[in-house]
Amino acid sequence: GVAGVGLTYDLIERHRDTQPWTVSVVVRRAWTDAGARTDVSLDVTVPLAMFFGTRIPAPEGAGPSSK
Repeated sequence: GVAGVGLTYDLIERHRDTQPWTVSVVVRRAWTDAGARTDVSLDVTVPLAMFFGTRIPAPEGAGPSSK
């Protein structure tokens, strides 16, 4: 048999203008004829859009940054 538990956490607050970095940790315990085994996995998910220059739109009514 197998039993597991996981935890996921967003490192950047999630809202309409951001894509969060997410960290996940999963611990699994498996029982087989060869004995028990414990696995731990760590996963960090990074949005690829941040590396391709995707810009965040300016707020409504914002003027130019320089005049």
